[in-house]
Amino acid sequence: MPAWRKKIDRTICIDTTKLVCGCMWPVKLTKSELRKLEKVTLYDDELQALAYKDLENLTMKESAKMMWISKTVFAGIYSSARKKQTDCLVNWKIIIVQCDD
Repeated sequence: MPAWRKKIDRTICIDTTKLVCGCMWPVKLTKSELRKLEKVTLYDDELQALAYKDLENLTMKESAKMMWISKTVFAGIYSSARKKQTDCLVNWKIIIVQCDD
């Protein structure tokens, strides 16, 4: 986690140990071309926010309650995650999910 980002205990339900550690790439890209692509880090709380809001269709208030954070904090985390997700899809960047070991 970056030095500027204060570490706060949050309830994260996604099991990051089951994520594929490695990279899957489009068939038309070689490994060397893949290495040249910019990488964007998606933190576990951002992934959890996306899952609650987009997959489980919870409201921001319900999602924030599930993560034991305020609605305002949830909105910031969710906004950051959506921006990263869209940036990667539109600009051919790689999303890396940071898993706490």
